[in-house]
Amino acid sequence: MFAKNTLASAVAAAIGVSAVGIAQADSVFFPYAAVSDSVTTVVSVINRATDNWDQAGGSNGSHLHYRYYYKSGDAAEDQLAICEEYNEFLPTSVNDIQTIDLGGVFGADTAGVLFNDPSINNQWQQSGRDYAFGRNVAPSRGYLYVDNRDDNEDRNTLSGEAFVFEFGSGAAWGYQAHNANGFEDTGGGSDYRAAASESPSNVAIMPFNEITTAFFVTPVDFDQAPDFQNNYRARVEFVTSGRGDLYDRDENLISGTLPQDVVCVGRVDAADMLSDGTRARLIDGGWGSIWNYRVTDVNGTWTPAAYSSTASGGLEAAANRNATDDGAVVIKLEYNLGGTINGESVGGVYNNAIMLAPE
Repeated sequence: MFAKNTLASAVAAAIGVSAVGIAQADSVFFPYAAVSDSVTTVVSVINRATDNWDQAGGSNGSHLHYRYYYKSGDAAEDQLAICEEYNEFLPTSVNDIQTIDLGGVFGADTAGVLFNDPSINNQWQQSGRDYAFGRNVAPSRGYLYVDNRDDNEDRNTLSGEAFVFEFGSGAAWGYQAHNANGFEDTGGGSDYRAAASESPSNVAIMPFNEITTAFFVTPVDFDQAPDFQNNYRARVEFVTSGRGDLYDRDENLISGTLPQDVVCVGRVDAADMLSDGTRARLIDGGWGSIWNYRVTDVNGTWTPAAYSSTASGGLEAAANRNATDDGAVVIKLEYNLGGTINGESVGGVYNNAIMLAPE
């Protein structure tokens, strides 16, 4: 892994960005959110800071800066579409918790704010602002980034949780949001490279004829809150023995995998990461090592990349995947296709997600 604290400043200098500006706040990063006719995402943001923004991003205020990076409409299903960005400064207070339905499905009459928040200390209601960031861009998938002005790298003043709720069926799964100051050897601020899932990570693959396995992939960078849009690109692929393969349930090694690229945020089905022949041989599933790393454009070819203190954009081409750094937060999702597990009847929907841990 790279030396994140020193490299953050070096990369910032290389592309002409103020390193001080990058680390000028404490932040919390929700790496995946989805909103549609049947799905919404509920986030809880906990703020312990006395140092917050004003409505214009200045000092001595009582606001947090919310930024939603998203793909909407048909682009929500396009792995390579660029994310747009929508941001607002919204009221907060010290030791506040704000629980928000990003889709505005619940709390439709309370700006997406849930659970009888009294609006006394945090005067969200008086502001007349809408906290349901995905309300007007559904269907969408994306990520949420929230920061205050606290630049003390020794404490995490922002934290949070989220759950993705398929309210039509009652299925849900959740995760704990990341805070950059929670990682060792980082510069804090908006540097979320350390949040990347360990590459490679060993993962179980369930039977394809009964359970869908998919991966939500969010590329990470030294600045997870870029201006206007996000075009960070990462690749995921199965490489277990060095040649692109997985083991079946009797320890037989089956080769034939297909790398998949994602820009900003996207869903990749495990079935799409395998050739037709490989998938047919692995109908009962098995296990494999999933790699995640950033890629960069070299003369029109997307090439494995490593973080660099000198290259433009902070990335340089790597010889191969073994010479790359971990490059994306990866969440594995599993759900059953019918009313069975292991061929046996079950009374409901099996829906589970696992955030693959950082190194």
